[in-house]
Amino acid sequence: MTFACLSWPACAPLLLLAVLPAAPQSTDGRFLRLHWFEHGLEHGNPVSNRRFRVNAPEAVLHPSFGKRSETRSSGMLQIFTEEDLSLIDGAELYLELWGGHPGTANKRVTLNGRSTYPLPEVGTAQRHCTHEYPVVPLKITDLVNGYNALQFACDQGSSFWGHFIVDNACLRAVLKKDHPELVKAGLTGFQAAVRAVPAGPDRFTVSLAASQPEAVAAVDFQAFYTGYDENGDTESSGWHGFTKERRPVAFLGSATPPPFQVTWDTSMLPAQKGVLVRAVVHMRGPRNLVYATPASEGLEIPSRAGRDVRLYLSRDLPPAFISRIKRRPACTIDLDVEPSRIERAELHVVTWDGGRGTIKDYFTLNGVAFPVAEQGKHDVIYSRLPVDPKMLRRGPNRIELYSDTEHHGIEILLPGPGLMIRARQ
Repeated sequence: MTFACLSWPACAPLLLLAVLPAAPQSTDGRFLRLHWFEHGLEHGNPVSNRRFRVNAPEAVLHPSFGKRSETRSSGMLQIFTEEDLSLIDGAELYLELWGGHPGTANKRVTLNGRSTYPLPEVGTAQRHCTHEYPVVPLKITDLVNGYNALQFACDQGSSFWGHFIVDNACLRAVLKKDHPELVKAGLTGFQAAVRAVPAGPDRFTVSLAASQPEAVAAVDFQAFYTGYDENGDTESSGWHGFTKERRPVAFLGSATPPPFQVTWDTSMLPAQKGVLVRAVVHMRGPRNLVYATPASEGLEIPSRAGRDVRLYLSRDLPPAFISRIKRRPACTIDLDVEPSRIERAELHVVTWDGGRGTIKDYFTLNGVAFPVAEQGKHDVIYSRLPVDPKMLRRGPNRIELYSDTEHHGIEILLPGPGLMIRARQ
């Protein structure tokens, strides 16, 4: 086979903090209190670099890297977690990670010197460029009521410099249903559920029904489906979306005023069953409190007469898909459909924006430039861009990356570029 096909949903810009519940499905909702890592000595975290960096041991003796600010990091951060641990049912660690230098291996974290938890391997050790947003279940006995020390580490593997970045870290406490703060706030009987109903062709209205709507400040809606792996977890079927600077990306949408609903455009989703929806409900009152709803099941994206939606991925994605100092890596996406049959096409790609230097047309599809990494801020960017079907070809479609910056340039993160095609059958 010379092409890969998946599905992809429409995404909307979202404005609020999103936290991904760990369990794929749950019959009951749950309250979580969020405790975020904060930079600064006043939070127990002295600053050696503007980002929190983790290095393999060899880096400190490297003749060049060992003298840089990045290697001054010990890999330890602290999160102040003021919780009576006898009043919680569980705990989780949520992370926003840039996967690191290709070849970096065995990423892990030790909590308070007690247990060491492996972080998911999503392709970095195989020399790909990656990002990930894992949820790591924790033993309650590994926590303390106070400053929790998280010691991150990695191995050099096949990399020139074993290294990754923790952009955000959050310890999440699952509160018991009779927690005193829930009792005080009158939330012990709180319930909320998500519902999705058809709202016309290729549309659903997704809404939240809450037993105490006045207690709700905002809602972030999320879906489970088969589609483009924009969060880099290597799973095409699962809960989609991620967070950047604690804010949601590629969720279904967010709602702040009642009736807490969004419109979900499914026009670029293929027909499929088993779609789920759920929500993160941001509560008024108790500090940093959210409610994770159970998943609403039984949703189906119906077939469309005479139309087909498919996603094509690269057949030859190179490892270490990075451009700097005029390096020009490329990949190919093969299409098995005539452009004259294509009604809509979209390019999807996740990049690490290390800078394009002086190059104007740094990312091209069949010679046409697309803006996927413009600012050089060294951050993750998920792009969804319209493509003129006339520029596509049946067979090979070539994607090239080109940057002349001397330092860290542009990375194409897994799963690599994808073309979403809606075509007449």
